[in-house]
Amino acid sequence: MTEGVLRSSASRTPVDFRESAERVLAYLRDNLPMGFWSITRVENGRQTYLVLGQNAYGLPPGGSHPWASSICVRMVESDGPRIAPVVEDIPAYAVAPVRDAVPIHAYCGSPIVDVDGSIFGVICGISPQAGQAPSADQQPLLDLLGGLLSDVLRGERILGQAQRIELEQQAARDRDSLTGLAGQRTWDAAINVEFERFSRLADPTCIVFLTAKSDPRFPMSSDDVMRRTATALRELLPRDGVAARLGDHFGLLLRHTPEVEGLQLTEALVRRLNSLELRAYAGCSGWRPIDGPFAAIDEAFGQMTSDALDGALPHVV
Repeated sequence: MTEGVLRSSASRTPVDFRESAERVLAYLRDNLPMGFWSITRVENGRQTYLVLGQNAYGLPPGGSHPWASSICVRMVESDGPRIAPVVEDIPAYAVAPVRDAVPIHAYCGSPIVDVDGSIFGVICGISPQAGQAPSADQQPLLDLLGGLLSDVLRGERILGQAQRIELEQQAARDRDSLTGLAGQRTWDAAINVEFERFSRLADPTCIVFLTAKSDPRFPMSSDDVMRRTATALRELLPRDGVAARLGDHFGLLLRHTPEVEGLQLTEALVRRLNSLELRAYAGCSGWRPIDGPFAAIDEAFGQMTSDALDGALPHVV
């Protein structure tokens, strides 16, 4: 596997959502005490505790529950108020399935909005004690904090676009002469950038490793195998993805891609390589907030090296 990746750069990120979120939570814990305050991330049907300190429930950062079961989804859909000192007084909140997992008797929240108008996440406060919630006149403050985090998020997106342009320029200087794809240096830089952004935003990200061999029925040179594999990657790679030759195999970094979509792309690549008279070995894994990118990278790489697909659809995890 590649070495020298996933190391934090020495330079300070000019826009840092996580740092801003931690400051917001510190303020809320000090001034509006509840059993639980978190900046949560909504993605792929889950509500993840992106930033979370000590809490009455003992829940860990990176933990999650189904978004559909939450009180927050009902708040976002205007089925109840943003501040509910007694959850049982709000019918939609009282029946939220998340209350079967943890005792929630007081609630407050405010949405964090992404640049496209979708819900990025929620400032979420809950308590096992009824009445332990901000007063109604604190709602403008909560909404102000949610709006400020939305503004920081907008800055993160602008930064992300600039970093992608910089990586594209680097890739143009770092082309592999045989395949025309990016090389090891661009791959390492891309992984580092996405690792740092993932630690701040937990955007859905997938990693794919892939190698191909000549089908014994249709022998071809190793150079032709590499070229044909690169052709398939260029055909199917999403515009926002990065594909690189890493010695005798290839790496794909799929930004803003839930794991299920990464698995579908991996299967499509294997089918395409089969049609080009190649046998493919592939592994795909999504980055998970509770594990971090290391586990997914090791998982995908290990699967590629151990699974001989022999023309079948990949067994991916």
